[in-house]
Amino acid sequence: MYKKANPITFRKNAFLPNTNLYVANPKPPKVLPFHKHEFGEIVFILNGSVVHVTREGESTLTRGDIFVIEGDEAHAFRKLDNLQVFYILFDMDYFNSIRREFDGLKGFNIVFGLDPQLRKNFNFKSILKINDEELEELNLLLKFYEKECRYNLPWKTQSVESYFKNIVIQLCRYYSKSKLAKNDVLVKMEKVINYMKRNFAKNITLDNLANAAKMNLSTFRNTFKQITGYSSVAFLQQLRIAEASRILLNEKVKVKHAGRKVGYHNQTYFIKIFKQAIGITPQEYIDSVRKPADKKKK
Repeated sequence: MYKKANPITFRKNAFLPNTNLYVANPKPPKVLPFHKHEFGEIVFILNGSVVHVTREGESTLTRGDIFVIEGDEAHAFRKLDNLQVFYILFDMDYFNSIRREFDGLKGFNIVFGLDPQLRKNFNFKSILKINDEELEELNLLLKFYEKECRYNLPWKTQSVESYFKNIVIQLCRYYSKSKLAKNDVLVKMEKVINYMKRNFAKNITLDNLANAAKMNLSTFRNTFKQITGYSSVAFLQQLRIAEASRILLNEKVKVKHAGRKVGYHNQTYFIKIFKQAIGITPQEYIDSVRKPADKKKK
């Protein structure tokens, strides 16, 4: 139905005006059209049921299903039946800036990062389903989060971010107790991803990664691509470029030094890879980000 459809885009400035985090707890329409967003969202099915549609297929979600959409995944909802849904909206740049705080948290790389690819490979089901007791516990936390988002209370930003991080941790705890968390392949792939995140600035080889996963090279290569949607080389490049972007934005270092910090010791090659990934050179990226910020200060 939607394989060739052009999704509408929900704009960041309309849903997250001057904030990194927000909440939506709307009365659902009869149909939510095919769309994508310039932000991420966590979707909580609190009651009822809905058919979740992506380009790859569709599945019926019911009470307790939770999934994460990180911006560019186009999807739609149809056949809403007594649906009660809760959304947490988050700015992707903000979320990427705090990812390292959750390094080593079991389930984080699966729930926040690999969720879309895994839903595709597991018959389009959500990879996180919680029971009634857990949902009641989580619902209480969501209500506090919603209150902090909607009212201008003292230290609002700090409180909202604290609740958001608490929710992230809680979802990973729920995942760690699920049957899927005991899947041997996912356990191995999460260990590999954690290894890559901690060592991306070093000279990582396929042998290093296959050994970390306790697989032979061929099996590892195919499994990693199936689970993440990327080759290990492309995934490592994403990690390096994301960290290089953060360094260029927040630290006053030369382009060559930023490259070295993330594992690119040849400046020409670093500039080439950065431009392929971002669309502009590192220096153009610095100028595009810092100059508007300087104008605001003036």
